[in-house]
Amino acid sequence: MDGFVGRAEELRYLNSVYQKVPVSCAVCGRRHLGKTTLIRQFCRDKNHIYLSGMDGLREDNLKEMSHSLSEYSGKGVIIDDIEDLFPILKKVCARKPVVVVIDRYSDLVENFPQFTSYLRAFMNRDINSTKIMLIVCDTDNSLFGRFYYTLDVKAMSYRDCMGFHPGYTPMQQLIVYSTIGGTPAYHSMFDGDPLDVIRRQFFDHLSVLSLEVESMVNSETTLRTACSKVLAAMATGAESLKDIVSRSELSVAVCTKAVEDLEHKGMVIKEVSSGPSKRSVYSIHSNILRFYYEVVNRYTHQIEFDSPDAAYERARKDIDRYLERSFKTVCMDYITLNFRYSFVGKLRKRDDTKDDVVDFVAAVVENDVNRTAVSMCRLHGDMLGKKDYDTLVNRSRSIAGSNRMYMMFSGVGFSSELKELAVMDRNIRLVSLDDIYRQ
Repeated sequence: MDGFVGRAEELRYLNSVYQKVPVSCAVCGRRHLGKTTLIRQFCRDKNHIYLSGMDGLREDNLKEMSHSLSEYSGKGVIIDDIEDLFPILKKVCARKPVVVVIDRYSDLVENFPQFTSYLRAFMNRDINSTKIMLIVCDTDNSLFGRFYYTLDVKAMSYRDCMGFHPGYTPMQQLIVYSTIGGTPAYHSMFDGDPLDVIRRQFFDHLSVLSLEVESMVNSETTLRTACSKVLAAMATGAESLKDIVSRSELSVAVCTKAVEDLEHKGMVIKEVSSGPSKRSVYSIHSNILRFYYEVVNRYTHQIEFDSPDAAYERARKDIDRYLERSFKTVCMDYITLNFRYSFVGKLRKRDDTKDDVVDFVAAVVENDVNRTAVSMCRLHGDMLGKKDYDTLVNRSRSIAGSNRMYMMFSGVGFSSELKELAVMDRNIRLVSLDDIYRQ
C-alpha cells in the first residue's frame, strides 16, 4: 500500500480555505484518521511550516519549533520562550503565502498553558498583516470554538478504503473494512490474506490491533472500566439504555455517563431507526471496536493461556456471523453513497427489536422523485430468490411511505427467476457484492 488514498472532499475544502488567506482553520478528528497525512498532502505544492507539540519537556518543544523555523527560513532561528513563537513566525513568513501547521495542539497547551492566549492574540491582531493560512490540528473539536473554518475529519468510507488494497477481491475488501473500518493507519497492516492478518493482529499474544482497542478505551475515555463494560454489553446485543444497564451491571447514572462519553468520542452512536418506538437505541460506531468486543474479546482467555491458533479457529464461525451483520451496514453505506437521502435506518418493532426480514429502510430521491427503499441483505448461505422477494414485499406493507423500491443485496448471487423478475420490474434492484465494490 503506497501513496495517498482518498480524502478528495477534504482536500477541496482546504484548498477553498487557502484561497482566502490570510485565514485560520481548525482540523480535528480522532487519532489515526490521517489528519497529519491529509495536511501533508495539502501542503505538498505550497510553502509550509510544520510545528508540532510533543510529549516530554518544554525545552524539547521549543527546540523542535526552532528547528522547523530554521529549516524553512534557511537561517538559524532560536525560540527561547513560547511567547516569542508568533512574533518570530510573522517575521520569518514576511509577506509570502505560506501554510503554517500547528499539530498536536493539546500537547502544546499541556506544556505551555498560556499558549492559547498567544494563539488568539495572533489570530485577532497579527494574521491579517500576513499571507498565512494557519492550520491548528488536534483530536478534540471542543478546543476549536473560535475557528470559523473547521474541518472535522471522519473515518473513510468503504469505497475510499478500496484504494488501500487495489489487489483485493470484493470479499477481501469487505473483510478488511468490517474489521478495522475507515481508519487509514490500520490498513497499512493488511499486506496479504486479510484473514491471516486478522489471525496475527487480533488473535496472538500482544497483537497490535487488540492492543490498539485497549489503548483507545483507556486513553480516550474518562470512565474506562465503565466504558469497557458498556461496549461489552452492547456487543452482546444490548441497545437501549435499559438493556445496557442490565447487562453491564452498572448503575443508571454511571452507565449514562459512560454512554455519553463514548458517544462524544465517536465510539458509540445514537442510532436512527424506523418504527413505532421513539426510545433511543445505541450501537458501537467503530468497526475495530465492534469486531473486538463482538468476536475477539470472547477468546482472550484462550489466546493468553492456551493457543492463539486454536482461539482463532474457534472464532471462525463468529467471524462469519460478524461479517454477515457488517455486510448490512456496508449496504446502508452503499445507499448513502449512491442516492440523495433524508433517512437511512433499521426497522424496529415496538419493543425496539430489529425486524428479522427488512434489514433497513431508506427515504431516497431518485430522478427528483421521493422513494422508499426497503432492503434485504445476505452475505452467506443460499442465493436470494423470488421467495425472499415475496417475503420482503409482504413485510413491507406496514411500512410508511410510498413509491417503494426493493433493494436486495447479496454476496452469494440471485436466482435466475429473481433476475428475470427484476428485468421486468424496475422497482426491484439487485445489488451484488461486486456492484457494491465497483469503482
